[in-house]
Amino acid sequence: MVRRTLGWWILLLALVMPEIAQAHSMYQSSVLLDIHNNEVDVEMQLPSSRLGDVLDVAINSTTLATQSDRIRAYCDARLSVKDTHGTAWKLGKVSIPEWRMIDGTPYIVIHLIARAPNDADKRNFILDDRIITERLRSHAVLVTVRSDWEGNVFANNPNLVGIITGDEQTLAIDLGPGSWQRGFGSVFRLGIEHIAQGTDHLLFLLALLLPAPLCHLGKHWESHASVRRSSSQIVKIATAFTFGHSLTLALAAFRVVHVPDRPIEILIAFSILVSAIHAVRPIFPGREAAVAAGFGLIHGLAFATTLADLGLQGWERLQGILAFNLGIEVMQLVVIACVMPSLVLLSRIEFYKAFRVTGALFAIAASSGWMIERISRRSLGVDNAVNVVAVRSAWIAMLLFLTALILYTAKRQKDSQPASSL
Repeated sequence: MVRRTLGWWILLLALVMPEIAQAHSMYQSSVLLDIHNNEVDVEMQLPSSRLGDVLDVAINSTTLATQSDRIRAYCDARLSVKDTHGTAWKLGKVSIPEWRMIDGTPYIVIHLIARAPNDADKRNFILDDRIITERLRSHAVLVTVRSDWEGNVFANNPNLVGIITGDEQTLAIDLGPGSWQRGFGSVFRLGIEHIAQGTDHLLFLLALLLPAPLCHLGKHWESHASVRRSSSQIVKIATAFTFGHSLTLALAAFRVVHVPDRPIEILIAFSILVSAIHAVRPIFPGREAAVAAGFGLIHGLAFATTLADLGLQGWERLQGILAFNLGIEVMQLVVIACVMPSLVLLSRIEFYKAFRVTGALFAIAASSGWMIERISRRSLGVDNAVNVVAVRSAWIAMLLFLTALILYTAKRQKDSQPASSL
């Protein structure tokens, strides 16, 4: 009774303080469940000291290979999954044990796949885990759903579902109703939030948009372009950027390419700097779409880092890439729709040059600061300065449109008045 009460206290603390559930101690195991359509990937993290105690053998990184078969057989005989009617799920072979340091503590990590019977409720099952707890009754096993696409659970925010102890060696797991739309919708919203909160991605997009309603003459921006030409230019830039980041997002998500985060972040800041300089003075006129595609490749690698944190696999990963990309595109279109009408109107008046240069200089200052920060790994407070503007972006966009409308209307009225005769 005392042990059971202790187990419930541990569960209560883990639910109230999620960080406790994610932290390890040398006296507990973890079972991490990755839920798929008709199977569950099971990862078991077993403290080497406790596992060695129950097997009466010293287990360390050197002796692990010689004890591999024994560990696999021991775990295979003491773990089972069944549905609520008692029908056993089919368990795959236990993987070769892996030595891993987790939070400074040595663990033995093994994997297996549990497949549900065809007619079973795949989201409602019972886990029976007697590994270590069979002999060490006080041992605790934290059971966590690490990812569940249909249940809207991802690796960056896992869900503790219960605790197994020597007194309670079975755990009923009810995942609740699930559908692919829940996971798709959640990752779609993540794509929207990534752009909405990603000030560097937004600043890059805005820097590209600043000269979009203009025509260039040599090394200078001159008269405004027609609405049709401006719209065509914007579509080309947005499409090219989408193609670029979609390509590298997919390649990185499927681990075809991998680039460390730091160089990517530096190159993103560089992309803003180049685009902002172009907004002041054309350095790649007529090739904006090609440049957007090239820099899109870099931004896609940064997007992939966010997607990788979700821990998606197989078909779910493909759905996640699609949902995340759609979220990014929707938010980009919202930004373009909010900003571009104002830029087109302002480009018809002389005020636009001052506005364009001011905006570009802001982007140059921010991107230069980011590059210095990311190269030197020292904070200059650039994020704080940019966020002062970013948190007011909706109001700024509204004020910009009203200003553009008033100034453009005033210019039209002035131009429509007949010249006074002398």
